[in-house]
Amino acid sequence: MCGIIGAIAHQDIQAHLLDGLKRMEYRGYDSAGICVAANHTFASCKQSGKLTKLLQVLDRAPLSGHSGIGHTRWATHGAPTEYNAHPHLSDAVAVVHNGIIENHDVLRQRLQSNGAQFASETDTEVVPWLFSQHIKESGDLMTAWQSTLSELQGSFAIVAMVAGDSEHLWVARRGSPLLLGRSRDAVYAASDVMALAGMVDEVLYLEEGDHCCLSLLTTDIYDEKRNSVRRPWAPMPVEASSVDKGGFRHYMEKEIHEQPRVVADILNAYVKDGDIHFPQAAFVHEAPLPARIVMVACGTSYHAAMVARYWLEHYLQIPVEVDMASEYRYRDPVIGPNTWFVTLSQSGETADTLEAMRLFSGHTPDNHTLALVNVPHSSVAREAEGVIELHAGPEIGVASTKAFTAQLAVLMLFVLALARRTGAMTADEIGQQLEALRAVVPQLRQLLQEEARIEQIAGSFGDVRGALFLGRGPCYPVALEGALKLKEISYLHAEGYAAGEMKHGPIALIDKELPVIVIAPVSYHLEKVLSNLEEVRSRGARVILITDMPESKCPKHVEAVVRIPQGDFFIAPLLTTVPLQLLAYHVARIKGTDVDQPRNLAKSVTVE
Repeated sequence: MCGIIGAIAHQDIQAHLLDGLKRMEYRGYDSAGICVAANHTFASCKQSGKLTKLLQVLDRAPLSGHSGIGHTRWATHGAPTEYNAHPHLSDAVAVVHNGIIENHDVLRQRLQSNGAQFASETDTEVVPWLFSQHIKESGDLMTAWQSTLSELQGSFAIVAMVAGDSEHLWVARRGSPLLLGRSRDAVYAASDVMALAGMVDEVLYLEEGDHCCLSLLTTDIYDEKRNSVRRPWAPMPVEASSVDKGGFRHYMEKEIHEQPRVVADILNAYVKDGDIHFPQAAFVHEAPLPARIVMVACGTSYHAAMVARYWLEHYLQIPVEVDMASEYRYRDPVIGPNTWFVTLSQSGETADTLEAMRLFSGHTPDNHTLALVNVPHSSVAREAEGVIELHAGPEIGVASTKAFTAQLAVLMLFVLALARRTGAMTADEIGQQLEALRAVVPQLRQLLQEEARIEQIAGSFGDVRGALFLGRGPCYPVALEGALKLKEISYLHAEGYAAGEMKHGPIALIDKELPVIVIAPVSYHLEKVLSNLEEVRSRGARVILITDMPESKCPKHVEAVVRIPQGDFFIAPLLTTVPLQLLAYHVARIKGTDVDQPRNLAKSVTVE
């Protein structure tokens, strides 16, 4: 993986390809390249490292042609080198690919025995040589394309060109996202709608198993059974075509500051006259309530699901399981009847999450799947029975911030909607909670005004080797999220722990060099958390306290206190999250790391 762009136009295509790659830089990558078709042959340019290196080379020696493909690569098979970068070429075919070809070793040996000459360590390179072989055998390009796809095992999104045919792109997806776009004078294929921002008027989302031949005049699409099908074109999403930093230093900083607006947008979307309604998830309001809820997610989304487990079990008394998507499929889960499957994904394309949902779907008629996603046309959103859109807007920073807050806000509404149905909360109590969520909007703005204070605290992290985050109740997963943010963008080792668990091992790490961030809202076992704080402080730790307790009651002799507005059982996680995000951001700035595109990370993980 990571970013694919393909295009055919009436004019030179290089600028279109590079613009698409620039818009996908946020996804994270370690090499980039393009290939154009001209004069019955290919012209290609690839570079390891950031896209700027490729731009510099192409500025000196541009490629000319009306059709082409491009790719930003996040290394899976083979080191992030120039020769492993995409596109990959055979004697007659050029290819860009996201995903993993699981049977590439077998295919490589067979193709080499037939004369193929490989130049990389990647699994991808078998695709152009295999397509070339089938072209020679059949003489018909569509037959050759379908034969090629039938031999590939694993997941993929592929865009290919055939030498001597600059009028067509060969496109396919299985397990990795891919869409088409068109304008008056060009057609495109891309792995991300953001790649096409400002270039197309309409988009078409390919379904699982679709493959097609794309030209300026025709779009011939076939499903996985090779039946000719028609897929609907839709207007280009408006929000995808206007993304900039808005005067902030980084996308991450901008997205942290957008969080008050995100919560307000969620309330406007789902709450009217005191009633909560999810228009794309009717079963939440109509189906019999489940005997069990299973929540599956990855990374930051997994932490949001962990917070929701506390809320759901506290108010609804329904057993809730929370699983990492990457483990759920492989532990032979007992799915059972009368179960709701809730999955969370910012991109809606996370491979592990998507496969976990597919495993669950269709077991019994009284089971239901619900997706909380930020991209309404994503694979997860299209395949789930019900969808709740996060309304966070495009999130460009690789380290998720506003999507996490959006997930918490939407999950709170989800719990309140179910609490109303079960009678677990009265109408007055639900109204009070909705007012508390509305109050979060100005409270978040107030917290953001304290950024200078948190930046000052971050200054003490310049020489530390790591950090420990402690919390109890729903603030335990918030501690995990705070540690994850610090790891992702500052490259410091950080761990989040349930505060009461700290004595069972992690306390051995504590000395005067280790910062310990203690999350201690009044609502979550405050006295016990303060006891844990004293246990680490007495061993010399540098304690940073995040709390809503009165200033007069704050413990003495801590290194720093970050005060937040007082929040109840629902609200505290939203309020404690912002200082942790700001702390991670400013520590990363001090260390000079790449905040928006941290090393080794990708925004959307579309391979297992």
